[in-house]
Amino acid sequence: MFGTSRRLLNRMLIVLATALVAATAVVFVAHERQDGEPAAQQPGEPARAGDKVQIKDFLYDPAALTVSAGTKLTFTNQDNAPHTATSGSSPTADGVFDTGTLTKGQSKTINATKTGTFAYYCAIHPFMKGTVIVK
Repeated sequence: MFGTSRRLLNRMLIVLATALVAATAVVFVAHERQDGEPAAQQPGEPARAGDKVQIKDFLYDPAALTVSAGTKLTFTNQDNAPHTATSGSSPTADGVFDTGTLTKGQSKTINATKTGTFAYYCAIHPFMKGTVIVK
């Protein structure tokens, strides 16, 4: 009896591991260009003061935005996977802003007081990139 249970448990673990590997491959293939490099997000329309950035489908929406200094910018994660919005170029954060890890439904608001052009990325999924220009 124990041998049968152990074999069944081993089979279940193999099936789960295979499903996890397949799901991971789907995510990375969905974000890969023809030449094997991660797909770049297309710049979005400039955002209005107080606009929000939605994180969904492993993308920032909009991917690029321009705001006035003093704007409160809210990042909201609508994905099932956790994400961050971390200023800098992966893997080096520059310390200007970081939302920390946001799980589905969580938001973090930053106050864009420093002027300049700031690249940001997801520390968990470094192929996710965005830009905010603060004027």
